[in-house]
Amino acid sequence: MRVVVLGAGLIGVASAYYLWRDGHDVEVIEQHAEAASVTSYANACLVSASRALPWPTPSAHKTIWRALTDPSAPLRIKKFFDPALWRWGREFLSYANPRDYERLTQAKLAFANFCQRELEDTLLQTGVDCGYQQDGLLYVCRSAATMAAAQARAALVGTHGYAVRVLSRHEVLALEPSLASSTMVGGTFAVTDAQGDSRAFTRELAAWLGTQTERPVRFSYGETVSAKLQQRGRTFQLSTGSRELNADAFIVALGPQTPDFARMLGTRIPIYPVKGFSITVPVKDAARAPQRGGICEDSLIAYCPLQSPSGPVMRITTGAVFSGQDNGFSDADFVAHREHFETLFPGALDWSSSRVEQWACQRPMTPSSLPIIQRDSRFDNVYWNCGQGHIGWTMSCGSGRVIADLVAGRPPSFNLENMQQL
Repeated sequence: MRVVVLGAGLIGVASAYYLWRDGHDVEVIEQHAEAASVTSYANACLVSASRALPWPTPSAHKTIWRALTDPSAPLRIKKFFDPALWRWGREFLSYANPRDYERLTQAKLAFANFCQRELEDTLLQTGVDCGYQQDGLLYVCRSAATMAAAQARAALVGTHGYAVRVLSRHEVLALEPSLASSTMVGGTFAVTDAQGDSRAFTRELAAWLGTQTERPVRFSYGETVSAKLQQRGRTFQLSTGSRELNADAFIVALGPQTPDFARMLGTRIPIYPVKGFSITVPVKDAARAPQRGGICEDSLIAYCPLQSPSGPVMRITTGAVFSGQDNGFSDADFVAHREHFETLFPGALDWSSSRVEQWACQRPMTPSSLPIIQRDSRFDNVYWNCGQGHIGWTMSCGSGRVIADLVAGRPPSFNLENMQQL
């Protein structure tokens, strides 16, 4: 079967791998010059399956109020009068109740666990090197309030099979001595969470697929796909401007751009782009820098040590801004990254280096915060693989395996009953 995948981010390339593994003739089309150029370019690089909790909580109304009124809040709403945000928000709030929170929690944690196993199997089968380490992630608390919340979260995910240890300050320092000068009071340690360079994974897997001797996957870069309805909306034609696309199946994995593409097919995709910010900073003093990735529960900054061609660097991410299609950023957007990281690890990084890289990208969030993995209801050769939101790295390979199941017409490897539906 000939299959065309739209998008060469984490989800698109992972989908291509599983489709190739099933024996299909696969082409991936990407508008940028190489894979992982937008949402997958500079994310947190944490495979934090134990943190895969739904965004719509029973207390979501309080979170939204703070997002509207507190400019220092990690989650902010800047485009309040956007009709698309209101439609998305109504559905989001419909899930913000104890019954749906329990249902979505069970589904999301189970799917994240399934996806991490698939990611690790993909690394094993392909030999792709992205610095993957499954030696746990550390979630640091600097106050009694966040420590209590972290303990409650550890107990919750523990009922779903995740091993999360609650640690005293002394126990945290045994794992991460570089926190000694911080005001950290304790934390939790997610034993099976992991880290790795997601951009490297995406690009290395794309290269691996393109060099296979049997049915190498074709990657067509610098091409933008558009859709046109025909025969009064009963059929459609896809083209790139220079050629028409013909295939037995089309996989749409365009991340936050998926709703725009879907509108050309007359379909509404319940995704809203949520902007996050990351900064990558060279390590100046390795003894002061963290040796594993983690999250500060008080500030909600995530950090991950990575290796770059020029030496060790630290990826630091935070923020969730509802700002519509605005994907811009300024130096002011990264002040919190520096302030909060320095509170934990003073003097570790070279903030004055010319190699400091700032980045912003939009994450494709669904109202339920679970992804959309399904066949289109009108066009039986169109499949949607999108909405993985803020944990696309964690969910990439599991999403790819399930979409390949659907294309093959076999029962999906994971029960999709509680996934976001169109």
